[in-house]
Amino acid sequence: MVFDVGETLVDETRIFARWADRFGIPHMAFFGTIGAVLGSGGTLTDGFRLLVPGFDLAAESALWRAEDPDGEREHFGEDDLYPDVRPAFGAMREAGLSLVIAGNQPPEAGPALTAMSLGVDAIGISDDWGVKKPEPEFFDRVLSLARATRPGIAPEEVLYVGDRVDNDVLPALRAGMRAVLLRRGIYGYRHAATEDAARADAVLDDLHQLADWIARQD
Repeated sequence: MVFDVGETLVDETRIFARWADRFGIPHMAFFGTIGAVLGSGGTLTDGFRLLVPGFDLAAESALWRAEDPDGEREHFGEDDLYPDVRPAFGAMREAGLSLVIAGNQPPEAGPALTAMSLGVDAIGISDDWGVKKPEPEFFDRVLSLARATRPGIAPEEVLYVGDRVDNDVLPALRAGMRAVLLRRGIYGYRHAATEDAARADAVLDDLHQLADWIARQD
C-alpha cells in the first residue's frame, strides 16, 4: 500500500487558507476561484495566477520562508492529518499489509511525516528524490521503496492511493501497479467524475472504505 500525501493523508485546507491570507484574499473568494479554474480544466498554478498575476511558486515560497522562517507557511502537522488515517492504517497493518508514503512534497514533509509516527515502513518525498509525479521515474522509485520493505514484490502487488487521476491513478497504472482514487480534496471530487476515474481499481470516499475494500479483495 503506497499513499500520496496531500488530500490523501493530509487535509491541505489550512495551507491554502494561509496562502489566501498572505495575499489578503478572502477565503471564500480564494477557494471558489481555485475550484472554478480546476473545474474548467485549468491547473492549481493557473488558479493562483488568476488571483495573483505573475505568481511564481518557487520564488514566492522562498520569499515567504525568508520573511517568516519559523512560521507554518506551507507546512503541515498533526492537526492537518485526516482523522481516518490512524485507525485505517491500524486496520491495514493488522491485515498484514506494508504501508509506504510517497508523494510530491518539499523536503520538510519527510521529517513532518516521520514525527507523526504513523507506523509506515518507508517514506519517499519527491524533492528528496529529484523527480516528481506523474513522471515514470517517480513510480520507479515507489517500486524500489516497496521492494525495500517486501523484497521481490511485483508491480501488480503494489496499490497506489491518491486523490488525482492525472498524477496518481494513470501513472501508477502505466507503471504496472494498481490504483485507488480517493474522492476528497481540491482535486478528488472533480477527478472522480471524469471518464478516466473508471480506470482505477476503486473510487472511494475515505480510508475507512479503503481498509474495508482491501479486506474484501481476499
